[in-house]
Amino acid sequence: MRVRTTVIIDRPIEQVWAYMDDHKNDLEWRRPSLKSLKTVGTGPVGPGTKYEGVVAMGPMKYPYVSELTEYRPPNRVAWKGVSSAGWMIGREGSMTLEPEGQDRTRVTHEITMEPQNALGRVAAPLVERAGSRLVMPLLKQLKEEVEQTPS
Repeated sequence: MRVRTTVIIDRPIEQVWAYMDDHKNDLEWRRPSLKSLKTVGTGPVGPGTKYEGVVAMGPMKYPYVSELTEYRPPNRVAWKGVSSAGWMIGREGSMTLEPEGQDRTRVTHEITMEPQNALGRVAAPLVERAGSRLVMPLLKQLKEEVEQTPS
């Protein structure tokens, strides 16, 4: 199932990208589900860069690994899911940034989710119906955090 969600942030595209590109900020705007995120390796960020993270759903914690497939500052980053211990995996996803005038940015988040086990197959119809309502709280938090950052 593919979910597409968009938000407008009242900041220039370069400022939105800079905030998103600093992964220390992920723990703020992806709360409360993201518990940790780190880059695997030390090379420059680009296609092939891998990240290890842990997301939580209630008391359960699920480690995952994702890999960048596209990295075009300040307009687009895309990734694929390499592994996940959860019942669903974000098979692939992207964040696309487009200027909306001089001081606003349209951020579009897309993700394709796939069930990984029996629980995931049972939950898939619910996740599909919820669609962007599952992602929108994160994008609202992204908007709030970026807009609170001094220009």
